[in-house]
Amino acid sequence: MFNTPRNLLSALLFAPALSLAAGSAIITLEMPVGARQLGMGEVGAALADDATAMYYNPAGLAFGPLADEWKVSFPADAKTTPHFTNMASRAKNGFFSKSELWAGTVNGILKYDSEQWVDYHTVTLQGNAKVKDVVRVFAGTERGLDEYTRQVKKFNDIKNADDESHVVEVKIPWNLIVKDTITALLYESRTEKLWVGTPKTLYRFDGKAWKNYEDEIGSHRITALVNQGASLWIGTDNGLFLYRNGQFEQKGKVLPSQKINALAWSESRKELFVAVDGAGIARLVPKKSVNDKDRWSLFNEEDGIMDLHPTALAVDSSAHVWAAHKGGLSHFNLRKWEQVQFDGNVVNDISVDQKGHIWIATDKGVWRHLPDYATASGRKAELERGVAEQEGSVKKDDEWLHFHSGNGLSTNKVWKVLPQGNDVWFSTASGMEIYKDADYQLSAFYEKLLPVLNIPDLYHLFGGMTVPVAEWGTLGFFVNFVSFGSTVVSGDVDADDLVAYNSSEIVGGVSYGTRFPNNWGLGLSIKLFYSDLSSGAGAGEEEATTFGYAFDIGVLKKDLFIDKLNFALVLANIGPSVYYVDKTIEDPIPLTWRVGLSYEILSLADYRLTIAADYNREVVYDDDKGDPEPFYIACWKSIGHPERGGHGFTAFKNSLLQGVFNTGLEFIYANTVALRVGYLYDQTGKRNEADFGIGFMISDMLQFDLATIMDVGDNDGVRDGQMRFGALFKF
Repeated sequence: MFNTPRNLLSALLFAPALSLAAGSAIITLEMPVGARQLGMGEVGAALADDATAMYYNPAGLAFGPLADEWKVSFPADAKTTPHFTNMASRAKNGFFSKSELWAGTVNGILKYDSEQWVDYHTVTLQGNAKVKDVVRVFAGTERGLDEYTRQVKKFNDIKNADDESHVVEVKIPWNLIVKDTITALLYESRTEKLWVGTPKTLYRFDGKAWKNYEDEIGSHRITALVNQGASLWIGTDNGLFLYRNGQFEQKGKVLPSQKINALAWSESRKELFVAVDGAGIARLVPKKSVNDKDRWSLFNEEDGIMDLHPTALAVDSSAHVWAAHKGGLSHFNLRKWEQVQFDGNVVNDISVDQKGHIWIATDKGVWRHLPDYATASGRKAELERGVAEQEGSVKKDDEWLHFHSGNGLSTNKVWKVLPQGNDVWFSTASGMEIYKDADYQLSAFYEKLLPVLNIPDLYHLFGGMTVPVAEWGTLGFFVNFVSFGSTVVSGDVDADDLVAYNSSEIVGGVSYGTRFPNNWGLGLSIKLFYSDLSSGAGAGEEEATTFGYAFDIGVLKKDLFIDKLNFALVLANIGPSVYYVDKTIEDPIPLTWRVGLSYEILSLADYRLTIAADYNREVVYDDDKGDPEPFYIACWKSIGHPERGGHGFTAFKNSLLQGVFNTGLEFIYANTVALRVGYLYDQTGKRNEADFGIGFMISDMLQFDLATIMDVGDNDGVRDGQMRFGALFKF
């Protein structure tokens, strides 16, 4: 029935039209994936920053956002005193929401919007509104309005009325109103308001306007802020205050010191813990009615706390209280206080993440502590221990991890720590750093092939998932499938005897990427494939099927010579040749060198522009007998002996033009919309195409992409209008 499988494959695929894997078998190994990458001219080797990296370059799995990653997010010199003094965050509270971070500095506020740091708030002008109108609302006062307006116009480079008439969005610097060192910061999720403490007084930003509370609370150094439902507790250098229903009330006048260092609210026990400088730690059970009374208790060194100068407080998921002192921690397990000494360390801050980890910032790095009672088995054991633990006869099996300049942080000195979802932020001597806990990623892709030919059931599908494995790197799993549709061919005996064959190929595999020093990543993909070109063949007819394996190996270098310049090198589809019907006729799989560069040209608060380029060179080579050479020979011999031959420069040129050139641009606005354009040139495959794409970042979790092709050469253009659709889901 079949002379050679390649003849059937050519008939099925219209090889000049698809122009992929010429002279080799298993075309699906070389079918590029991802609507984002395909909208950029099919580049991806050096980008490799989403789940499609498993196809383009598995070394991309070694870096964020695919892998857990430590990163200096905002460099600043803070060796002796912190540049970032406080932090407050808004975690994702819904499928379509995005996380945000506010950071207090020595001269005002900065905001991180999931991608970029910004020092301004953006307001869109409505109707006939002028710059002065939006500044009036933002400032919340008429006092100093003219000067504020002048500063905002200068910030937006508005020099005259004509410039102002063309302004659509006004950028108002955060430090227009609050210029001082930020001493306390709180984002109130319930009301979506930002509370800001300074050495002079208290401020509030409601998303549109600032309010200064100096007239109500007086001039105090605000040291701590914590909310209790609709109430706000305010710690100052001269007393504790409660803000509720628009009224301030001073509390804790019975305390031996009025200098408040920190506050923590226990929601489960309805208790407020107060770090009182020089007196210890106070506990307040607030009154529940006007006829009730506040109930205070005070813990000092006789009760087991480390000293009388606690600097930070945190309440964990089990309602245990943790206090930071210069030399260590005090821990209240709801029955008694115990101490954790940090010899040779200065403890600066403490916080708790959503998984129950206690994060401790010190001048020797940061510690992550998971108490045994915060785990499921530990909680069960604690219930069973009863009197035995109270008597101290049982030793707990806690988890301690130490992060420092040798295993993640850029420096050892950590001033502040704040968990945000699965991520953790650190104010350090190098500025602002983040431990980015990578999400799982699911990628899906679909394209209908050769739409001009209108061949039924000719389509391409891809699905992949990445799984971070902490400091080990990232694993990935993928499936790449091509349906070649149904093809009708005549029989060998009777030309009128028509037989329909359904043909397809599937490639599945696992990828792994891990990171090495100096921003090098190494990746490996192991693939199994099955090709069926004769589904539907009758009994007794030969089957054109084959099964085999291949693997890819890739490297990725981040920040090559300069920041944000990435270099990639991949050798893809390493594996033995295959046969379909006749064992004496072998076809090589498409062994391919892939070289890539990418560079982020522009990286601003609202705009990002990235350029990327790949070069793909298939390197299959037959020996004198016409049999495929093994990969370790073909990978270099094919380059030195191009199909068109030649010597010297001619051979070099012919070898170079035997490959595929890809280049693309991606422009992202406000981390919401992406516009893409690319160009692909393939002399051998007779492809001269422009690609266009668009992407929508619906939230931190969901992204949709689509792309299309336009033939710009003198070829048949059967890929004109070919649409590609992709989705990326992070969880």
